[in-house]
Amino acid sequence: MSDNNDLSSEIKIQQLIESIQQAEDADKISDLISIFDNLLDASALDDLIRIDFLLTLGEVLYKKGNYKDAGRLLELGLAQARKEQYKGKQALALGLLADLDRVQGNYRNTLSRLVNAREILGENPDSDKDISARLHIISGLNNMSLGDYELSRKSFYDAYLVYSQIGDLKGRILATNRLGTIHTMLSQFDEAQKYLEESLDLGRQWKDSHAMAGALLNLGEIKRLQEKPSEAKPFYYKAGALFSTLGMKRGIAIAENNLGHIAVQLHEYDMAKYHYGHAIDCARDADLIPDMLDTLAGLVFILVQREQFSDASQLIGFILSHPAHLQETEEFLAAAQTIIASQQIQIMETISSSDQLSQVISDTLKKVF
Repeated sequence: MSDNNDLSSEIKIQQLIESIQQAEDADKISDLISIFDNLLDASALDDLIRIDFLLTLGEVLYKKGNYKDAGRLLELGLAQARKEQYKGKQALALGLLADLDRVQGNYRNTLSRLVNAREILGENPDSDKDISARLHIISGLNNMSLGDYELSRKSFYDAYLVYSQIGDLKGRILATNRLGTIHTMLSQFDEAQKYLEESLDLGRQWKDSHAMAGALLNLGEIKRLQEKPSEAKPFYYKAGALFSTLGMKRGIAIAENNLGHIAVQLHEYDMAKYHYGHAIDCARDADLIPDMLDTLAGLVFILVQREQFSDASQLIGFILSHPAHLQETEEFLAAAQTIIASQQIQIMETISSSDQLSQVISDTLKKVF
């Protein structure tokens, strides 16, 4: 009878996680998390299954932008894995906590957790190879955020090799997507397109909307960087629509930011206002500070186009002094800095502190639109 009850609880918890993954209303998600907590506490599940549920839901929640509950569940999973001395699960929990830090702009914490995870798991473990590959992916993402693109490429390729070796097609979809991203950032567009098309094809075969959205997003980025904005837009719109069906705020914010950048490039300021506004709303909902800074970077170019060089310079100073800004945002702003420097005008800069981000966004939107 006990075994049947455990199986019933396991099925109910799995269904709860799926419901949370599909839900968009914050109150509904909060209610479902409470039900999950209570059901997990009342169930006499195997320790390994319990840890898997904690880590799975933790990952689902941080991808939806619910960082507080995500962190709590991942920490619980880590504590349980340590207690039971499951090295693979400890490493996975640390890796997911590292990624949670990364999406909030805490890159130092991310690096520390990844070092800890790799020390526990080892560089080339005989078992838990899928977890080793996940750590490579997360490490690659962190190195990308810090601007070390070559090291990022190596991490993603290491993951690709491991996933290919163990025959993990879903893992290979993820790795090809990331390789496409980093080769795009290295301006190696032919190589990027090769990996992204492989990722998109595999995603379609597996009906993996997340993989398809990521590949489409990056195929759009290739066209944008090649200064083909009209060809880039359909990719971004399709990616944004897929991210929206998945309730993934960060994906939506990235797609909308890039559509905003294109609108600025084409001097379509009403469209820029629409896309940047949507990006800001999504980023605020999920507390995505690096993405809010990316929106501000796009607004810099409107100020430059209007020859409001002092305002643009102050905004650049704020973005680049913020500890959560991405290296790619810094590179994106280089062209604006060059234009401002060429004006040879005296600019008195008063830079707001990083904790005034919300106010800076509000003031800048009023100034620009």
